[in-house]
Amino acid sequence: MDPDSPEFLDRFAALRQDVLAHAENEEQYEFAHFNRVADRRKLESLARAVQAAEALAPTRPHPSGGGTPISLRSHPGTDTALKNVAVGPVAAVIDRTRDAVRKAMG
Repeated sequence: MDPDSPEFLDRFAALRQDVLAHAENEEQYEFAHFNRVADRRKLESLARAVQAAEALAPTRPHPSGGGTPISLRSHPGTDTALKNVAVGPVAAVIDRTRDAVRKAMG
C-alpha cells in the first residue's frame, strides 16, 4: 500500500494498536507465566542466547532481491534459514560498519 493512499493512516493506526495490544499481552501474561513456571537459570540462559543472536543479526532487512542479479545487490538476501545462517553474520558486519560510518559522519 502506498503511504499516500487515503486508507494508509487508518490502517497504520490499526496496526499500531494491534502491536501495542500484542506487546501488552506478552508483558502482562506471557512473561509473567514464564517467571512463575520456568527455572530462573533457564530463563537467564535463554536471555543470553537471544542477546547472542541479536549481536550476530543484521541491523536491517535483506530481502533476496528476486530477479536482481547478485552483482547489483549490496549483498545476498537472508530470506531463508540457510541463508540466515550463511549470510546473516556477514550482513551484520556490513550493516554495523555502515551504521558506525554513518554515525561518525553525522
